[in-house]
Amino acid sequence: MVKSVAVDTDRLDREARELFGQLTPAPTVGQDKDGRTITITPSERLIEIVRRSRLIAVSDTLARSVAALLSQHGITAEVGHVQVDPAGEGDEQVLGLLVDLDGTRAVVPIRPGATRLRAYPETEAIDLTGSDPLLVIDLPDDTAESDGWVTATAIHTALARHLTAAT
Repeated sequence: MVKSVAVDTDRLDREARELFGQLTPAPTVGQDKDGRTITITPSERLIEIVRRSRLIAVSDTLARSVAALLSQHGITAEVGHVQVDPAGEGDEQVLGLLVDLDGTRAVVPIRPGATRLRAYPETEAIDLTGSDPLLVIDLPDDTAESDGWVTATAIHTALARHLTAAT
């Protein structure tokens, strides 16, 4: 017997948003052997590595929240693997949300803070270059909050209009 587990989508959204505000690592403050305060600023390379890994973590948590919200409305969705949206705002990897779009399996890269969603044909490839979007959804201008965050509910609402519930 498979046990159903309730997902707290609000908690997932809060956790993702908190980490979204901490994408760039802060300098480390400590004391040297003489008790003087020192600040160690991370290297540019380390900052980029940490930012990219945190972006994946934020995207994963946000995608899980969106998938759970869609599921609550009878729409089948699952979190896939990392993907790069060639039309996105950067070349970072984010998690893809797998959905059924008019009978075609599609992947929607979930980039935290993005106000444009694109659905591509599902693929095992990480880079989605070479595939034209099956669907482009522009979220309303006021969707992003003051800190740049776009909630799981806003993403769910935008996607749900284009997806049908499983029968």
